[in-house]
Amino acid sequence: MIGHLRGTVLVRDALTGTIVLDVSGVGYQLTVSWQTFAEVPEEGADCALWVHTHVREDVLALYGFERPEERRMFQLLTSVPQVGPKNAVAVLGGFPLIELLEAIGQGQQATLQRIPGVGKRTAERIILDLREKVEPLAASLGVQDDRDGEPTEGEPTDALDDEARAVLVNLGWKPKVVNAALAKAHDADPPPEDLDGLVRKTLAVLMSR
Repeated sequence: MIGHLRGTVLVRDALTGTIVLDVSGVGYQLTVSWQTFAEVPEEGADCALWVHTHVREDVLALYGFERPEERRMFQLLTSVPQVGPKNAVAVLGGFPLIELLEAIGQGQQATLQRIPGVGKRTAERIILDLREKVEPLAASLGVQDDRDGEPTEGEPTDALDDEARAVLVNLGWKPKVVNAALAKAHDADPPPEDLDGLVRKTLAVLMSR
């Protein structure tokens, strides 16, 4: 079982939420949440990720995490009935980890339901099954500042919007809702300058609806 990988970023695909790491000549494809994706450096840079190896029948998939606490949260989420790896990644991508832990610990069902693919029953089940289990994890993290990726030279706004829109629609948000949130994200101070920043700020707008 693979638990950790360090290598060179070969592919960083925002649309599919996947990373390919070259580790000693072998390319490992990992699915990551948006929170982790935003921390992965550009292609050609060195990167280390914690890994969960998911094996089911004839499927073997790797999921990557920026820190072990996020991997632990993924494992807790997938222990909930009807919450598979895809839903777990979506839940992790919706909020910074500390905010997700607070939402579950405080029983904020409506907050969880803002995440695409998480309905009322799923949100109820996550809270019911994990409310007490997340307490040790939350205590180990304490209150941490959210970390934004380093700004890079921006692309033209229209092209950047198109890329961010594609990422968010792929995550399950409706195009009309995304368009409205993108407009608000551009009003942020400071305004987003790259794809990671724009998707993060737009996600924050979507989650605050």
